[in-house]
Amino acid sequence: MMKQCLVVVFLPCLGLLVFSCWFFHVGVSNSTDTLVVGQEMREWENISSPNGYFQLGFFSSPSGSTNRYLGIQVTTTPNRNKTVVWLANRDNPVTDSSGVLKITQEGKLMINDSRGIAITLNSEQQRDRHQSSSISTSATLLDSGNFVLRSGEHIMWQSFDYPSDVWLKGMKLGTFNLKSGGKPQHRFLASWSTLEDPDLGGFTLGVDPNNTKQLITWKRSRRVVYWRSGMWNGYNFSLLNKDDFALFNIDFYNSFKFSYFSNENESYFTWNDTDPHYLIWLDSSGALYICDYTFYCNIMVNCDPDQGYLKSGGCVNYSPSNCIGGDGFKETRKSMELDWYLFSSFNLSLDLSDCKEKCRTNCSCQGYASVTPLNGGTSGCAFYQVSVYTWDIQEVLYIRNNNSLAKSGGSNKVGIVQGMQLLMDELNNSVTTIDELSNAGNLMLREKKDRELPFVSFSTIEIATEYFSEKNKIGQGGYGPVYKIAVKTSLYTRQPSAAKLPIAGCPPSCPPGQLVGQLVNGQEIAVKRLSSSSRQGLEEFKNEVILISRLQHCNLVRLLGCCMQRNERILIYEYLPNNSLDFFLFDVTKQYLLDWKMRVRIIGGIAQGLLYLHKYSRLKIIHRDLKTSNILLDKDMNPKISDFGTARIFCDDENQASTKRIVGTHGYMSPEYAMDGLFSVKSDVFSFGVMMLEIISGKKNTSFCRPDRALNLLGYAWDLWKEGKGLELVDQALVETCSTSEAMRYIQVGFLCVQEIASDRPNMLDIVSMLTTETMVLPTPKQPAFSKIMGVTNVSTPKTLELCSINDVTISEVEVR
Repeated sequence: MMKQCLVVVFLPCLGLLVFSCWFFHVGVSNSTDTLVVGQEMREWENISSPNGYFQLGFFSSPSGSTNRYLGIQVTTTPNRNKTVVWLANRDNPVTDSSGVLKITQEGKLMINDSRGIAITLNSEQQRDRHQSSSISTSATLLDSGNFVLRSGEHIMWQSFDYPSDVWLKGMKLGTFNLKSGGKPQHRFLASWSTLEDPDLGGFTLGVDPNNTKQLITWKRSRRVVYWRSGMWNGYNFSLLNKDDFALFNIDFYNSFKFSYFSNENESYFTWNDTDPHYLIWLDSSGALYICDYTFYCNIMVNCDPDQGYLKSGGCVNYSPSNCIGGDGFKETRKSMELDWYLFSSFNLSLDLSDCKEKCRTNCSCQGYASVTPLNGGTSGCAFYQVSVYTWDIQEVLYIRNNNSLAKSGGSNKVGIVQGMQLLMDELNNSVTTIDELSNAGNLMLREKKDRELPFVSFSTIEIATEYFSEKNKIGQGGYGPVYKIAVKTSLYTRQPSAAKLPIAGCPPSCPPGQLVGQLVNGQEIAVKRLSSSSRQGLEEFKNEVILISRLQHCNLVRLLGCCMQRNERILIYEYLPNNSLDFFLFDVTKQYLLDWKMRVRIIGGIAQGLLYLHKYSRLKIIHRDLKTSNILLDKDMNPKISDFGTARIFCDDENQASTKRIVGTHGYMSPEYAMDGLFSVKSDVFSFGVMMLEIISGKKNTSFCRPDRALNLLGYAWDLWKEGKGLELVDQALVETCSTSEAMRYIQVGFLCVQEIASDRPNMLDIVSMLTTETMVLPTPKQPAFSKIMGVTNVSTPKTLELCSINDVTISEVEVR
């Protein structure tokens, strides 16, 4: 009887125990926000965020397929089709109801099914990065909707790093791990195939990889741009107007706090909002919706007229190009603004007909233009591919004439082909990419290996200079007004330490035509703005951009970017804090700062820069306007050649060219160039020789005058040389520090450079050898050019000299500077 009683009592207890264990397990799964090591979440279980808005679990697709997906859903959706905001296994669905999510003893976050297939969500690298005890590993669904795997306090993996088709607040879209040495990680939204099918759809939303700081919707696996937001200026996107849609009766940009971040390792957009909570959804048609957590949505961006909404700004008309069959090209001669034409590459060895054929057979080439030297004629062409820039093109441009260039709204907008390889591979050198950060007066530049010199929007420069406020105007240069960028150091992410310069800071009057600003990474920049009445025209401006962007040498100033918008022409250079050489050389109060060793180093640096231009750069370049004011000095007083607006490219077999348009500076131009328009490498050698004698003497070539006759530095120096008094040419401030033999050798090299006949002058390779080889026997120089003034010769050296102030005047169309 007792035995029977015990059995009767035991069985109900056993049933209660089994029920209690099952109930306890389910209760923990459905009420907890965390999964720990050894715990499993099965098909019928889920994890909820503390605020109850999000739930992680397995679900079937609305299409009725047997495929099962692990995902995060919003729980506040009242009978709406759309509930899922994140998918873990879009590419590897579980085919039955056997899915299990668990954390293994090794710290793996895994999905298993009855087929024995295991999907590990976190990589081995992510696990190895944090070697905490597996006991401390857990995965938590946060109130933000982010599912985070932690090892102790370290985040090993999180769902926000792998977006699906919904952009939740705090989620980052962009490019990451740029410094890791491995493949960069791109985070973007990818639409569903249909509203009911989670398979990968035809649209993606991400950040433009061309560093234009805008959002792009691509079609067909990131090959074609479908929509663009316009560039972000720190406050809004240029093509996303808040007035274009009424979003729940709230102000769009005040409710959606977008922000952009960029450094050498990552660049991304993110956003935060105010209550109530919202999300951004990329649907299967490519439209963007702003939805609350009940998935009550308002359309944000629509480019498909069949959806019943007006087309949004930033939509791009596109029809596939049939370029393989061969297209014609439409010649455009008038000024026109072409949204999204991007300079791709140029080739100086092709004529225009060759360019046409190369562009015709390359589907990514959407246009080409002639590259015309300053003296006329055609020496090459530039190729263009479509991208996301706005550039006011004022040249003859040949545009591919096919259906892919459909007009939209009467404007000259072209379809965009993205993700295609560059047309040519000439631009192999890395240049600096400009990344615009329009935070009140902060202009940020970031170095990155790209192929094209980028453009900075005029609006960014406007903000940096506080819209060219008069209070920021620091001068009026020959090319236009000069403003100082309003730098606010409180906006910097890292405050650079003050560099100790041999010259105390920037002088009160900085170089004309330059603006000074400081970067987030401590680098400094100079911005040269040309006024509309500037004598440097569009051709000179484009010439300077094309040339300097392809030159890399420590004795050449580095061009960081440019602006060609709204008829503005602006160049952004590295900033050299010690001004130009003439600032010290011809000022009696500053000459003493340039001792003999420093002057020798400056002469040697200029010579090395010229040797590179004439012989070792990929392009043989004649500068044509070398002078002391175009030699800038860095913080260590190293010289850098600047101002390439009048420079010319020579072919390898080209030794001399002629022009009717003489550009240069009085006192530095060679006689054959000033009188006959002939120029060559020997023209630059003449200018270098004049600078050598100016650096040695501390006197300007055009600064001498006497009541009875004019006498320039070359004539004065030659008279001293003939009389055996060459050392008297040396600046009196250097007499005690210079080497007599070295000074005489440098003076003799200077005279060799300024000989009247070009063929008598040495080339820069010989000059460098002469300057660096003490034992070299130097030729005897002949009389310098321009040393015979007014037919007077054999005049004894005057016992007293008067110095006149003669301003530099530029020659353009026989104009002197």
